[in-house]
Amino acid sequence: MVAALLAWLIPGAGHFYLGLRKRAVLLFVCIEVTFIIGLYIGTLRIIDPGRSLLWFMAQIFAGLNTMVAQIWAGQLASPYAGSTAMLVRDWSYSMGVLYTGVAGLLNLLAVFDTVIRAGRANIGQVPLPAD
Repeated sequence: MVAALLAWLIPGAGHFYLGLRKRAVLLFVCIEVTFIIGLYIGTLRIIDPGRSLLWFMAQIFAGLNTMVAQIWAGQLASPYAGSTAMLVRDWSYSMGVLYTGVAGLLNLLAVFDTVIRAGRANIGQVPLPAD
């Protein structure tokens, strides 16, 4: 359970906890870079549950990344508050949401992999190949 929580909070941390260092670094770099590119393309305005709830649910799986970005974005005044402009979808918003959402979903797969690997080790089954 600790490995799964770590894997959700920080991409790759669950694998690192299980001793899979190379896999942990690869996951961390891939997921973090994807998330950061999404933030760069779409700015912090893409982390907004009021604007796109389904994509926000995907972004939440990126763990602390989304939480920090949400807190940071909450401190900024939203240009869409109280206007119909929030219905407008421009290219940078769409691509930013897509990248950060995909990063979250990739991290969800990494969490599942962590849980499976930790479970196999706990019940004495043959472990999956490491790296």
